[in-house]
Amino acid sequence: MKKVLLLIIVVVSASFYFSNIHLSFNETPLEEALEKLEEVSGSIILTKANTSGKITKEINTLDLESALDILLYSTNYEYKKVGNNLYLVGDFDLIIQGSVQNATEINFKNLEITKISNILMLLNQRVRKVPDSNFNSIIVFGKDELSSQISNFFNFLDTNAGDNKIITYSSSHKISKKLYDYLIGLEKSYGDFPLESKDAIGFLESNFSILTDLEKVEFYENSDVNEADVKFKENINNYYLVEKDGEYNVLVTSKFNLENLTVYEKANNVSNLETTIGVSYQFDSNEIISSISLQFNKSYFKISSNFNNNFKFTYKTTLNDNVSIGAILKNQENLINVSFLLDDYEDFNNFALYGILQVNSQIEDLNSILVDINELSYDLVAAKIYSIGEKQTSEFSLYPGFGLSISKEDQASIYLNFGSQYTFTFQQSRVLLSYLFHQHLHTINLSLKF
Repeated sequence: MKKVLLLIIVVVSASFYFSNIHLSFNETPLEEALEKLEEVSGSIILTKANTSGKITKEINTLDLESALDILLYSTNYEYKKVGNNLYLVGDFDLIIQGSVQNATEINFKNLEITKISNILMLLNQRVRKVPDSNFNSIIVFGKDELSSQISNFFNFLDTNAGDNKIITYSSSHKISKKLYDYLIGLEKSYGDFPLESKDAIGFLESNFSILTDLEKVEFYENSDVNEADVKFKENINNYYLVEKDGEYNVLVTSKFNLENLTVYEKANNVSNLETTIGVSYQFDSNEIISSISLQFNKSYFKISSNFNNNFKFTYKTTLNDNVSIGAILKNQENLINVSFLLDDYEDFNNFALYGILQVNSQIEDLNSILVDINELSYDLVAAKIYSIGEKQTSEFSLYPGFGLSISKEDQASIYLNFGSQYTFTFQQSRVLLSYLFHQHLHTINLSLKF
């Protein structure tokens, strides 16, 4: 019995001797306990402004992470390591968990929420995107003044999306003094000021919902869209550190034009029925080609002819906001060429990318069901649009890119593409003049869209 007792004493003594962290807390506020832990470990522990609760615990352990496990056990908080000797302690999704019963879903008809991802990041404590790519919806948690401010903001965006209005957004987020001092250290400056250091902004954005508490959401419309202020950078968050009466906040502002926040179809002025009549001249073949096309909801039809018994029929349908499929029928002498299309569109705010996959085949005998696939091509084109004039009624577009063609008869070849287009808006219609260089062919086109 004495040997067992002696062994217990040795083990307990050894645990105290070899432990790096020895702390005792009795009804100690959690913030104070974390500060003690930070002091003895030589690490930095950042928390939200209002970390509450009291701790009664004994800590004897070798490392900080074990100490945090013990300290935060049975509390509403957890920790996250984000760097060398840098830890964050927060309640993470606690607000969401307490508000699930009072959640409101908002389904957008006009607003494309992926275009305001910078705002959604700021509101992550109260707003979540519906987790399905087919839904253009969000969920707002809570039934209080703050959730009402958020709902009013998003409903305003959806109602006015597509209008030429410049909106200024602002929100206030409470932070702790420790986070305030840490950001100032990264910024290497002092006082109330906008954050400019990439390190400070990157750290804040990466851990925004963990270290800040959303307090207020506001927005207002700029009085004159044609002011010099129109040259703002869209969808860019500006962060300001503010200290007043011992309280610390991050104030965030952002500006954007509602005309650029619509879903893809509306952003390109696609109505329920849109008609285009055009005439083209192809230099290499010395052909004049007339065409007429119809865009109806998600379906696109086009018929063109060179006035010499040669015609081409195109049909495409949109699967979602970014992808469409279709087919082209074209007669050539005694053959009918059939092409299958797969288009992909991605918008990156400053420019867009179009990818077009085309499988070309021929039907030699209409009584035969056999289709001879003779070529596969893929074109990737970048699109950049520039607005012209004070009223922005004209646009100039550039479409550089490249393509890859694989044929049964020839080796695979890579070629360059280039296109440009001038668009002038006239009342309810648009006049388009374009030039296209594709697969070594030069084409100019003049069309009227209404």
